[in-house]
Amino acid sequence: MKTIVQIFKRDIRRITRNWVALLVVIGICLIPSLYAWFNIAANYDPYSNTQNIRIAVANLDQGVSGGPAGTLDAGTEIVKNLRKNRELGWRFVTETEAVKGVRSGDYYAAIVIPEDFSRSLVSVFSGKIERPQILYYLNEKKNAIAPKITDKGSSAVRRQVDQIFAETITQAGIDLLDTVSAI
Repeated sequence: MKTIVQIFKRDIRRITRNWVALLVVIGICLIPSLYAWFNIAANYDPYSNTQNIRIAVANLDQGVSGGPAGTLDAGTEIVKNLRKNRELGWRFVTETEAVKGVRSGDYYAAIVIPEDFSRSLVSVFSGKIERPQILYYLNEKKNAIAPKITDKGSSAVRRQVDQIFAETITQAGIDLLDTVSAI
């Protein structure tokens, strides 16, 4: 053990006498630490700054009026809620611009609400149930992590659709009960 301590002391003495060797040792100790520090700080929370991830939204929904659901324009409701949402960079455009923008790389993803979306939502009351579809286009080539983040955005839209559907069903049920109780 005594020999090891002597070798260590000799090495320290030699390093401190030669300023180039001292600079190299300090560099070898500090550079990996700085690299790790900046790299970890940069990737600490990648989901906190997603406002610049552009997602196109095209609303083609015509809405429905009359029937047990009353007047419903689910597409407009979704767009209204997305305008309030600041988590992602929502861009409200036409369908052609949305699809073209995803293909060209202007947008990371596009969500297209079709014309019959509201009608599909209220099809529950007609007996011929149609599942409402939202078209989702994704540019996976633009960025490796962007698809995961845009999936977060599409799940937010799905939650809003579920909420609108539940509200519509509930309101129609209340209206039906009011009608029955009035008889």
